[in-house]
Amino acid sequence: MNKLILGLVLAVVGTNAKAQVKPASLFSDNMVLQRETNVPVWGTASEGENVVVEFEGQKLTTTAMDGKWKVSLKPLKAGGPFTLTIKGTNTITIKNILVGEVWLCTGQSNMERSLSYDTAGKEAIANSANDMLRLVTIPHNSKDTPQTEVPCKWVASSPLTTKTFSATAYWYGSKLQKELGVPVGIINSSFGGTPIEAWISEKTLVDIGLPKDANNNPSIARAEYERRKEKMKPIVDKYIADKEAAKQQHLPYPPVPAGMVGDYRGPNVLYNGMIAPLIPFAIKGMVWYQGENNSYVGRANTYYQLLPALIKEWRSEWGQGNIPFFIVQLCPNRKKTLDPNLPSGIATVSDAQRSALSEPNTALLVTTDLVEPDGDVHYKRKEPLGARLVLAAKAMAYNQKVEYSGPLYKSVEFKGSKAILSFTHIGGGLVAKDTALCGFSIAGEDKKFYVGNAVIEGDKVVVTSPNVANPKSVRYGWADHPTPDLNFWNKAGLPAAVFRTDNWELPVK
Repeated sequence: MNKLILGLVLAVVGTNAKAQVKPASLFSDNMVLQRETNVPVWGTASEGENVVVEFEGQKLTTTAMDGKWKVSLKPLKAGGPFTLTIKGTNTITIKNILVGEVWLCTGQSNMERSLSYDTAGKEAIANSANDMLRLVTIPHNSKDTPQTEVPCKWVASSPLTTKTFSATAYWYGSKLQKELGVPVGIINSSFGGTPIEAWISEKTLVDIGLPKDANNNPSIARAEYERRKEKMKPIVDKYIADKEAAKQQHLPYPPVPAGMVGDYRGPNVLYNGMIAPLIPFAIKGMVWYQGENNSYVGRANTYYQLLPALIKEWRSEWGQGNIPFFIVQLCPNRKKTLDPNLPSGIATVSDAQRSALSEPNTALLVTTDLVEPDGDVHYKRKEPLGARLVLAAKAMAYNQKVEYSGPLYKSVEFKGSKAILSFTHIGGGLVAKDTALCGFSIAGEDKKFYVGNAVIEGDKVVVTSPNVANPKSVRYGWADHPTPDLNFWNKAGLPAAVFRTDNWELPVK
């Protein structure tokens, strides 16, 4: 009899657990919903369960199919706080919701680096209390198959929550909120040390048609990762043991072994675990800051195909049309060089990022002036980048007439020994900041580059060299870390993007 009663109790408990209606993980207290567009709300429930969603006078009913449900709220006006109620056999109440502008900020370490690391971070953190700014960080979540859930929690901006939040995303969100005067929500989904291939689905990588290798093929990449992991196992085991011993004896930890294998970050896994669970949460636009892990000679070449493919895929999956997509061009780093003939993975990725502007409603944010003197890839002044992102948003997302870009290469005309460059985004006029114009190199038919003599003539730049009688190409900023520092700007106070005028085949190693 006792066993029968226990069985009935467990059956009832199991049935109730199965019947629990549940929203997707992004729907939590303190969240921000996107204004002035349809807002999908979705989650899970028992098969056939009736689900009722209520929000600000809207009442929507649906039936769960295959354990899933989704409704779409009609466009909302900015404001709050509001409450969202979801009813099935149980009731979920989500409180303190604001309606305003929601942006997705994603990429690798220069997006992930926290505000506490920033030059102006200490003061910014102390002054970061702002209930109109809401933040959510998506945890590292590498997965081999697309996920529907990822644990996360929205929080209001405050000294307790901004210390570990992305500096780039914080500066952008806080400045945008002050500029617009409406609630702003920032979704930070970033993971340091990751390649672009990790953020693209397996299907899209296959469709691009790159040769299968460890960079873009999941099975090859996983096998290579496991091989390296197994090879390093004795060294890692010793490191862990030595670290524990140091901890017990209150001694400094031993240095991390060179080449230590970390979390798996191969193709597709971050799309699966850190992007797929966010779709189709309504957003205003996307900020992409990645490329360092692809900026190696040879590997960088495929970025010309990979970035446009990512943009198209994410927009298609979100189903909101060509929403604004902002690309942050890499900051110069590594060793300084004067030689314009040295192959540069950083310049190649930077030019591929510029090339991706062929996709509609995209903007390029240049960071060449934020470089660290020692060549550290993780520069510490993200506030200027935040301000430039706001300019791009004002122009491309909020229909304000402001200059949001530095000079962008448009075309070149070769006249005798002169290369005459034309640009878009003149921004009131072209200028050489602080010193004579620098950073340009020029080559003839032999493809050998020389440092160019560059002068501004009206809204054009003329480049020459006594070593090049009949120029065929000009490049700007074509080095990992150009010296002297690049100084081509417009009068709107924005630096020019790295570029090349040629389409010559780039080195593969």
